[in-house]
Amino acid sequence: MNAMNCILNLFLFLQIVSLGSADVVAVPPFNISKESILKYLSLDNITFDLPALYVFGDNFVDAGNNNYLHIPEIQSNYSPYGIDFGEKPTGRYTNGRTVADFIAQFVGLPFPPPVLSLSKQDKRVPQTGLNYASGYTGIYEIYENQYDPMLALRAQVEMFNKTTKKLQRQFGSKQSFSNYMSESLFFINAISFDLDEAWGGLDYVYGDYYYSQLILKDFSTHLQTLYRLGARKIVVNNALPIGCQPHLNKGGDCYIGGNERALFFNPMLSNFTKDLRSKLPGLQLVLVDLYKIFDDVFKSPASYGFTNVKSPCCSTSDLNDQCIPNAELCNDRSSYVFFDAINPTESMHFLWARRLLKDSSVSYPINLIQLIQS
Repeated sequence: MNAMNCILNLFLFLQIVSLGSADVVAVPPFNISKESILKYLSLDNITFDLPALYVFGDNFVDAGNNNYLHIPEIQSNYSPYGIDFGEKPTGRYTNGRTVADFIAQFVGLPFPPPVLSLSKQDKRVPQTGLNYASGYTGIYEIYENQYDPMLALRAQVEMFNKTTKKLQRQFGSKQSFSNYMSESLFFINAISFDLDEAWGGLDYVYGDYYYSQLILKDFSTHLQTLYRLGARKIVVNNALPIGCQPHLNKGGDCYIGGNERALFFNPMLSNFTKDLRSKLPGLQLVLVDLYKIFDDVFKSPASYGFTNVKSPCCSTSDLNDQCIPNAELCNDRSSYVFFDAINPTESMHFLWARRLLKDSSVSYPINLIQLIQS
């Protein structure tokens, strides 16, 4: 057994001893193996055979696509971002790994690289998945004219369509490609910014119900496109308690209006996913209750290992609520829910990943383990 394995095993032993009965989050080492992380989660009897992970959405899951867009005010390719990702800013809007990165580690896949990092001359694309997410985008393209070009969900799905044309040529038959697509996992987090106060108040222009219908209409189009391209295992996250993000709570109580907007929309999203499952044969669409995952922490932070749920870990800019370059950081990043005034810490991302993996109270109709193994 080499030194790295000894260190990892010691870490796992200490964490198991220290967790006790509390549901405390302890982020595992960056280079942890699939076997070790599953052992840490008491899932060493679980086997995964997932060919690929495809990620779509916003800044919560962007792995660096915005680095390739000429919009510096919404990029995160500078310190202190990435301080726990090998001390290297990658374009992720957090200090370390995202929920998508942890899912990749759970199933033994490499982190899905940002699609824009691939050369246009590359004839082959990775068969283990790609990340199409782009920070500060959503489903309803509110920012399309202000920031052009931005990769809203429509553009992300269009890029995936182009990817499939290349991928098909890498498989021996249409059937083998179809099997690959139907067994791959598609992870989408793209709701919250459509509902955020910073998005221009279109809910006030259209009214809550009609604006929500506009979002769901576009979302339906994009999900059905993925289905037509062969996707069958899709995970969708609902809106978190938007009003509790530091850029809206200003370090105090949650902004009620933001949370009410999410609470109004989320039941509509739930009904929408049920309807889509009934219409599309073979579709396994899982809805993750991201609102509950965050709300549980806000209501009982100590139970999950957090001490600060209101303030960002880094000093932030009034311009975009992101960390100031080389910003001073909080003393214990693992105890903060938010890294900047909008985005979660690696610790919160890990809790998110861990709960959707095996906690059926936050995923419907099945959890992630059941989805992957189905």
